Amino acid sequence: MEKMKEILIEPKGSYFETDADGFLINPANQEKIHEKWRPAIDDLVEAYKKQYGDSLKNVYIRGSVAKGEAIENISDLDSFAYVEIEKEKINYDWVNTAEKDLKKKYPFVEGFEISISPIGSEKQDLIILNQSLCVYGTPIETPKQKPGKDLAIHAPAIQNRLAKSLKFLEKEDNPENIKNHCVWAMKGLLRIGFEITMERSKKYTRDLYRCYETFSEYYPEKESEMKKVLYLALNPTENKEELREIFENFGKWLSGETEKYFELEK
Repeated sequence: MEKMKEILIEPKGSYFETDADGFLINPANQEKIHEKWRPAIDDLVEAYKKQYGDSLKNVYIRGSVAKGEAIENISDLDSFAYVEIEKEKINYDWVNTAEKDLKKKYPFVEGFEISISPIGSEKQDLIILNQSLCVYGTPIETPKQKPGKDLAIHAPAIQNRLAKSLKFLEKEDNPENIKNHCVWAMKGLLRIGFEITMERSKKYTRDLYRCYETFSEYYPEKESEMKKVLYLALNPTENKEELREIFENFGKWLSGETEKYFELEK
């Protein structure tokens, strides 16, 4: 098997702009989307429509694609939808097959993410909605937000995330599955590291390099460790011992900082 080319760490990504009152401005915009990615978005919407028909109310995309910053073979196409169906009755069986079929058709997209929620649950999704683009249906109106603890998604769950990763490493031996988990876990650590700086930096981003950059400003003594986390998010490893060391050392330290910052219960 041909060895994957190393992805170098580069200062890519951006921070959200803010208005005169310090509220975040949604960076997702239809006009920013690169032309090459539009057919993939269209087919993604069609997949939702085929499954849910008239029950489908909205489809959103978020991340680098929605911001016009997508990078071929690196960026995912993340999406979520709202349907007029009770949560217990929503059919999710088609999702994995659809994600694989779309990936096969558009190999330059690193991965597709499909998520479905019932109408009414959008009240719990304000953070995501304020950084996403509605590509089907009528956009949902949401209140403005400022950078701070209320925007933290990953940090409050750090203890569970670390426990999940350590348990995963105990049982999993498939190299590809380990690499996939590595990407998920490293992205989480980067965003947790950023989330504990938001209130101080008055910044907001989900972009990996910018998370590393801001974290390093406030925790320079941990810069090299977070840089390794960033490297592994881009170049995942199947080495379980290397991953376990990160979770048990840097992860434990980050968990302690997060607990202090958010006053989480142990």
